[in-house]
Amino acid sequence: MSSPVDLHSHSTASDGLLTPAALVQLAAERGVRVLALTDHDTVAGLEEAALAAAAAGVLLVPGVELSATWRGQTVHVLGFGIDPCAPDLAALLDLMAGERLRRAEEITRKLERAGLPGAEILRDVLAVTPRPTRTHFARALVKCGAAHSQAAAFERHLGRGRPAAVASHWPALEEVLRCCLAARGVASLAHPLRYRLSAGARRELCADFRQHGGLALEVACGGDSPDRVATAASLAARQGLAGSVGSDFHDPATPWNQPGRLAKLPAPIQPIWLDAAFPARAAEVLAA
Repeated sequence: MSSPVDLHSHSTASDGLLTPAALVQLAAERGVRVLALTDHDTVAGLEEAALAAAAAGVLLVPGVELSATWRGQTVHVLGFGIDPCAPDLAALLDLMAGERLRRAEEITRKLERAGLPGAEILRDVLAVTPRPTRTHFARALVKCGAAHSQAAAFERHLGRGRPAAVASHWPALEEVLRCCLAARGVASLAHPLRYRLSAGARRELCADFRQHGGLALEVACGGDSPDRVATAASLAARQGLAGSVGSDFHDPATPWNQPGRLAKLPAPIQPIWLDAAFPARAAEVLAA
């Protein structure tokens, strides 16, 4: 499976393992022609990625993956075609950076209470990024020998109900969408089947998402089975939403979500990149 469009990827500006330039180069080598860099709650990698994309002949769609709260649960909104300098978006990202540091400090305290070198782990994390994610902590736990893998770090220390689990306090979904739209972006709900929701609650989430300006669902995400793609496509069709696709790339050593390694968007679903609100050159590049 290969797609020339990949609208969900991460670099070292958040919790990816490749620099923005290296990510763009890998995507180009894998045949991706339209790429969105969507780092978690930051646009710090977009300038470097844009320069690399221009050199590689890839159309870079400026993007971001925004954390939001819906009925007490964290959900993720992919914003495409954003103005990274838009004031409302910049204020939102500053707020989120502060929340990430608050959460990191609380995780550190809980690791210390569990007998682990929390302060040392935090230093390792902050040496890599000023906007720490739980993935950064998982990597640091592996590095210090407290877990044999990132998955084990979540299972033993960081996951829900574990000793270093810390709830996040992200802005409400409607506020996140407002800021995304104010930055001239179009919004897709990331990996809608990964949230711990009943089928009915998932439909209500999608309805709220659309009501507040959301345009699409991420129908095909890296590693999704054909059945999951079909389920997400059916959900998008019932809710009157377009579809986006994205690998959710983080790590070049992970084979199932490499750039462009995606199932095709099922035919009945309108691709978000063909919508009039999406950056116009995407359709032109893909038609060439």
